[in-house]
Amino acid sequence: MDAFRVFIASPGGLDAERKAIREEIERFNSDFMHEDNIVFSFQGWENVPGGAHRPQDMINELLVSCDYLILILGPRWGTQPAIETRFTSGTEEEFYLAEDYLNRDTSPMRDILVLFKGVPEEQLSDPGEQLLKVIAFKKLLEENKRFFYKTFDDLIGLRREIAARLRGWARDRSAKKPEVQSEYGEGQKNLLPHSPPEQGSPDSLDEVPMGSSALASAERLEAQGLMTQAEAAYARAIVDSDVVSLEKYARFLRRTGRLSKALEIDRRILSQLASLENTTETAAQRARLLTSIGIVQRKLGDLRASRYSLHEAVETARGAGQEALDVLAYSLDNLGLTASRSGDRGEAAECFGKALSVREGTGDTVGQARSLTNLCRLHKRSGDLTTAKEACSTAITLLKGIDDRTALASAHAAMGEILELESDLVGAEDFYRRALSMNEALGMPDNIAMSLNQVARVLVDRGEFVDAERYAQRSLVENERSSNREGTVSSTHLLGRIFGLTDREGLAISLLEEAVAAYAKMGNQNGEAWARFHLAGVLRRVERHAEASANLAKARYLAVAAGNAQIQELTALPGPDIS
Repeated sequence: MDAFRVFIASPGGLDAERKAIREEIERFNSDFMHEDNIVFSFQGWENVPGGAHRPQDMINELLVSCDYLILILGPRWGTQPAIETRFTSGTEEEFYLAEDYLNRDTSPMRDILVLFKGVPEEQLSDPGEQLLKVIAFKKLLEENKRFFYKTFDDLIGLRREIAARLRGWARDRSAKKPEVQSEYGEGQKNLLPHSPPEQGSPDSLDEVPMGSSALASAERLEAQGLMTQAEAAYARAIVDSDVVSLEKYARFLRRTGRLSKALEIDRRILSQLASLENTTETAAQRARLLTSIGIVQRKLGDLRASRYSLHEAVETARGAGQEALDVLAYSLDNLGLTASRSGDRGEAAECFGKALSVREGTGDTVGQARSLTNLCRLHKRSGDLTTAKEACSTAITLLKGIDDRTALASAHAAMGEILELESDLVGAEDFYRRALSMNEALGMPDNIAMSLNQVARVLVDRGEFVDAERYAQRSLVENERSSNREGTVSSTHLLGRIFGLTDREGLAISLLEEAVAAYAKMGNQNGEAWARFHLAGVLRRVERHAEASANLAKARYLAVAAGNAQIQELTALPGPDIS
């Protein structure tokens, strides 16, 4: 059995977070230790005995014997560990020591995960000395792109990040250690600031104005990819609880993967609107917010809640009349997507059709292309490839000469899916790679992840498993970065399928069972059907025939409920082919 030690580093005041990490490590061991033949243990300053030496030196001795570092930071940076040191906190010293040992072949250190606890906007808009140092460190990581880092807003989000990282470390246990530049060694320049930025310096948050001017600054910084500074600017923009600024801040949070926080802000705005006069304008705003809430709930995997919110969004938009037709079409398309994920093909088709009709009436060409792409995927799933291809071709034709790469990438991806079903792997890969190129240029993690998954599937079909696994792993990372629970499960499912085809049946079964459970919890019948189908194939290979038959029967039942003609046809064959 492979055993790895995880060091948990943080300044004071994060006891609940440290406890949550320890519990997630214990949960992982309980769920996967025997199946994956791996175990993690946790270490931290709590494990250091008393003594006459400098306390930080004793903590460092424990740290250098560990395989992984999880660093958590909230609003506090911490205190200087000793007078004669260039480090401004014990946490900073631990980070740079781990970085140094990560670069040594003789050290067990394999990876560093940095997690930031979300800070209340009012505190972020007027940070003190401690928080300024945390912001400076986050900005440094953002600029250098040396380490994976995420921001979480609650313990549920933290647990989700830790669980995902542990699974990643378990999969990558035999991977080569990454090479990084050390900043710990003597004579090396310490990149972290020893004091808060000076007033008037380029890094000073005081240069960001308050109110509407701050909103413009926030949008500009976000467009430049400077997310740490953009977040600080958004915090200043929403000090007066302006609805427009709050909405844009919620979208920023959604794009950066902070879904639970985005949900919180959307609900806050909705509450504010409830006290306003019920005009067509406020009704349209409410419908737009309810749609945003439904999208976030879908990304978090809560399809039932998503469906409820989107139904309310549709009815609210209808009540707003002609002033909210664009919002109505948007909410209908998203309700159709959630209904489709839930296996309700009838409602999905009705929603997409109504959205298309509304958009034709308003002359919204891009919107028509989006609705047609959604209809294309629905027809594809039911096995009507001719109608699917017609809808997709029309969407691509509509988008010619229009600069909307997001819609065009989606249409190209849908055409790739049709060609893949027709066994035209060359054509499918061409469309998938075009979509991937556009999505990467747009910098949209969810869409990049979807395109990576699609390219990986073609590579699997061609038997190019090494490259397929590389693309699937990249897809998983993108989904984890954006906290897209639905996408993460899809990538986990694909990796399980690849492992099952490359003689790693134990890990394949573990990942596919995880995908089955996650899809079932979401209510995603189509996803669960595919995961059970692929799981049955791996189980049959290891001669667990009774379990294979049970999963195959369940896959067939779910495929009928979800209207998935392809699985119905495949499960009618004598035995499942996991390819």
